[in-house]
Amino acid sequence: MSRSTRPARTRGPGMPDLGALPAARWNDDAGPAFGLLPAHAGVHLGTTAAGQPVSLPAPGPGGTRVAVLGESLFGRLFALRLLGVGARVTAATRVPDQWVSLGQAAGDRLVVTDGVGGWPTAPPAPPTVADGPQALMCDLRRAPPAGLAEGPWRTVLHVTRNAPRRSVFWSAAHVVLALDARFADPVARLLGEDAARRTAALAAGEIILFRRGAAAEVLNLDISPGETALLTPGRRLPGQR
Repeated sequence: MSRSTRPARTRGPGMPDLGALPAARWNDDAGPAFGLLPAHAGVHLGTTAAGQPVSLPAPGPGGTRVAVLGESLFGRLFALRLLGVGARVTAATRVPDQWVSLGQAAGDRLVVTDGVGGWPTAPPAPPTVADGPQALMCDLRRAPPAGLAEGPWRTVLHVTRNAPRRSVFWSAAHVVLALDARFADPVARLLGEDAARRTAALAAGEIILFRRGAAAEVLNLDISPGETALLTPGRRLPGQR
């Protein structure tokens, strides 16, 4: 008798013989489709009367146009918070002296200029990549071109006391903010009578945010003492003498 030189099939303890298993076809079509929904992320703005936080959707992978009816101080506040999340900010402003304190704190991540030409100063990128997101804060009388916000990681904000008529930027804004009840008339021109009534009903200290495809949100700005000192020319930071 001769013994076969063919090696015997071996398997671990408790393992089935793979050659004896029946063939099977994988089918996962019966389950529901999987999808991701965008979260309301962004830079913190304030809090509603119910205690819910409200954020502005920036910076983000898509360009954002923010139109603000109010004082230029809001542009500096939003710039400060964008700097805090890694954005590089350009301020196109009529009041460069009011940006001095913020510029001293921000260093080369803030550029103050009198126009929007040449923006962005660096290719926009995600946070922590190269120069990161690019933001333009504008308080000039003329709104910036709407196309400046086209593209990833770009945020463009225009703040004024009266919305420019026939402005493409304002008509295409992703977010509109009214910082006081007295801005109800320009809100009516932009967003209609219902939005104007909501604006006119604002109490002292309240602001209202209108976001595309979402309900309006009434809130109070959250501003820390450190932010107040940094944004107020000549005012000292807490702990300074």
